[in-house]
Amino acid sequence: MPIHPRKRNGRPFPAFPALAAFLLIVAGACTSEPARPDLPDVTIDLPTGPTNEDPSDSPAATVPSNVAGLAGRLAVLDAGGNLITVNPDGSDHVVLAEIEPGRSQVRQPTWSPDGRVAWVQVEVTEAGSLAAAIVSAGADGTEPAEVRTSIVPFYLSWDPTSSRIAYLGSPSEDIELGILELTGRSSGTPLDTGQPFYLSWAPAGDQLLVHVGQDRLERLGIDGSRTTVDDRPGAFSAPVWTADGRTFVYGSFGAQGQRLVVHDVETEKRRTLVPYDELLTFVVSPDGERIAFQVLEQGGALPLTVIDIGTGETAEITDAPTLAYFWSPAGERLLYLDPDPVQGQLWYRWAVWDGTQSFVTPRFAPSTLIAGEYLPFFQQYAQSMTLWSPDGSAFAYAGVNEAGEEGIWIQSARPDRAPVLVGDGNFVAWSPV
Repeated sequence: MPIHPRKRNGRPFPAFPALAAFLLIVAGACTSEPARPDLPDVTIDLPTGPTNEDPSDSPAATVPSNVAGLAGRLAVLDAGGNLITVNPDGSDHVVLAEIEPGRSQVRQPTWSPDGRVAWVQVEVTEAGSLAAAIVSAGADGTEPAEVRTSIVPFYLSWDPTSSRIAYLGSPSEDIELGILELTGRSSGTPLDTGQPFYLSWAPAGDQLLVHVGQDRLERLGIDGSRTTVDDRPGAFSAPVWTADGRTFVYGSFGAQGQRLVVHDVETEKRRTLVPYDELLTFVVSPDGERIAFQVLEQGGALPLTVIDIGTGETAEITDAPTLAYFWSPAGERLLYLDPDPVQGQLWYRWAVWDGTQSFVTPRFAPSTLIAGEYLPFFQQYAQSMTLWSPDGSAFAYAGVNEAGEEGIWIQSARPDRAPVLVGDGNFVAWSPV
């Protein structure tokens, strides 16, 4: 029998920390910001590995035959904390940003839909405080641009037109949402505050669907206008405004309990897809046709399931509590991450579902950066970054295998291919083009 959620003012209030610990084996709540050293009184936590070597001086990579020819570029934070872009086979390094040990740090590399990279550059000032800027450049380092921000952002999200960046930061106990117009010279426009804070861009890049705290689910215009979408949101994190602009997808709480709904933007009609009791995680396919979801409860997790929005047909993928999952660009495959503990040590395996069956990859452990800052918030990051190649034939990840080999890996989406180590690093994202 499912354990019913605790309630506050009639709204669901699940035990997020317990569920997160169960699934992620890392500290932190499912819908609260992880601890990050981005306030002025906190020292920047820089990598301890060697950083004197210029990444551009590294020996040329040997091109592995089974990753040669893959499309797109990888954005990588290397072992020294420097930001580079590189071909999927590990060749053609381009250094976008180098850190100064103890004085600066690069965070949140994020690809735009048209193939530029933005990141947060954090520096320690002479007075000992932290200063930040959002920097962007082409994948080859051309056309760099830098805009100082009044806060230190911990999350970036390009709009679908590649002309604006939404950013989140914590100047106080609340999280602040700002919008950076790339054609302007301002330090970003503060637009809203709240805790926790999740967002999804409208296709035209002129509005956002935001889920703020426990009580707000709204359309937020970049002019600051607000329109309520649902006055009783359920227990979930990131809402989705589908790419065709026609539909909102979110969790709602009503007289019959909680449910996953699709909400027609034009007619305002809502349709229930799935009822649930405690906490819901979900990711919508890029084409807006299917939703992968999992219901988490105090006693465990219901199966990871895919539902067809049009027909309501469902397919159960795995019974395991899944750490994170991501659709391929065309929505034909689902990548998901399952815990696989062995003799008291926690390992994980990627699995790829192709619509009928899944195959699993060898055991590995995600990098500390990925495990601490990205996986607990995978539903939000599923809308602003991808591990998948543009054609969906492979994916990339950062981690260490059972043999102790550590770095950036490329894994084919075919079951008869082994992962290939293509370079060092603790973060990777694949370009969308």
